[in-house]
Amino acid sequence: MSRILLCLVIVLAGCAGGTDLSSSSKASHRTGPSGSDSYAFINGRWFDGQGFQPTTWYSVQGRLTRTPPQGRVETVDLSGLFVVPPFGEAHNHNVEGPWNVQAVAERYLQDGVFYVKNPNNVRDFALQIRPNVNVPTSIDATFAHAGLTGRGGHPVALYEDVLRVARYEPVVGPIERGWFENRSYVVVDTEAEVESKWPVIMSGRPDFLKLYLVHSEDDDGSVEVRPGHHRQGLHPALVPGIVARAHAAGLQVTAHVETAADFRHAVRAGVDELAHVPGWLLQGPEDAEHARLTEEDARLAAAQQVRVVTTSVAGQAMPSLGGHHQHGQQAGHGPGPEAKHHSSPADPVSHVLRDNLLLLQRAGVSLLIGSDHAETSLAEVQHLRSLRLFDDRTLLKMWCESTPAVIFPNRHIAKFAEGYEASFLALAGSPLEDFDQVRAIRLRVKQGVLLDDGLMKDAAWSAASQRAH
Repeated sequence: MSRILLCLVIVLAGCAGGTDLSSSSKASHRTGPSGSDSYAFINGRWFDGQGFQPTTWYSVQGRLTRTPPQGRVETVDLSGLFVVPPFGEAHNHNVEGPWNVQAVAERYLQDGVFYVKNPNNVRDFALQIRPNVNVPTSIDATFAHAGLTGRGGHPVALYEDVLRVARYEPVVGPIERGWFENRSYVVVDTEAEVESKWPVIMSGRPDFLKLYLVHSEDDDGSVEVRPGHHRQGLHPALVPGIVARAHAAGLQVTAHVETAADFRHAVRAGVDELAHVPGWLLQGPEDAEHARLTEEDARLAAAQQVRVVTTSVAGQAMPSLGGHHQHGQQAGHGPGPEAKHHSSPADPVSHVLRDNLLLLQRAGVSLLIGSDHAETSLAEVQHLRSLRLFDDRTLLKMWCESTPAVIFPNRHIAKFAEGYEASFLALAGSPLEDFDQVRAIRLRVKQGVLLDDGLMKDAAWSAASQRAH
């Protein structure tokens, strides 16, 4: 038995002026040096949800099996490495266009994050990069396309006043104001508008639907646009009907929430997932109490089986939260590689957020890992550890089991079982004993493709390690 030393150069095709990867080239990455598409992974310690067990798994045509395959089999000696399912990112907007898909995918793969959910994006750009994701040599991603909001609601100004000029025009050229409507957001203020715009909402075949509830405690019983100093979103009276339409179309619904009232309206309307925990964004002292959840809120979310994405670093990435435009400069698109995520359990944001997370955890609500504003979900996991809410086993399972399984609910991923996808990370040490071992990835395998041998010590790997610090 010999160790395979196989380093795969990840080539992601650019959709605008890039070079596409032919189907024959893609297929060639699946086979080993002898021409086999079967592997025997020996001497590894595999995570079973509780601990690490020594065993042998085979990969045959990208699927796991315990049955030794016929024909040629490449043997990979894991030499005592600790094997976990790949990690997930349940909320981020950085997989967005042909100008950055390669760099973003490489960054995610570097951190062991194979599965990414984008809950609001520019539909046209996402359609351009469909060939570059959801293949064995790249990340797998899902897209909501344009989120539903009210007139003047978030994220209208974010796209039209901030991202249009600061982010998109530098890479795609001049964009007329208003171009993002029905591409990145859809404005609906009445049931009639929901009806008339439903074909637009479904255009581009979104993988799920996103809607915005923002300070819905300011709403009265009407569906009129309400004046006020707060950011706005959909009127909550519209949400149950939108959820029913989406479910009838086979789509799950994710709701952006900022306050406890938003949380309650979303849960009662039957949404499947909340994109944030209230308390992630506090723009003043008065917001803290509006964001505080109750025991009843948590129990109802658990009873309705509503999932909640943590996004604990989202507010930390923004140095000033004084208003819509300041928030919009980074909201939903990450602060860039130099941003730091500093906080402590004693600061006001962490205090409310931590209390809400603890309440949800105790009630049995399913919590998912998502950063919204970081390069990858590694930053979110590190921040959650600083809050000291979860033991390392719980945090690991959230990241490598619960989150990926929710992003792709119809696939056999996120655990090691017969017929499941042969995708995993081999770590130098046990993250149950030293959680920082999640960064010591020695081998990445995705759907039976060895992405690297994990032993390379070149400058790129060193630079990535420094970014993780």
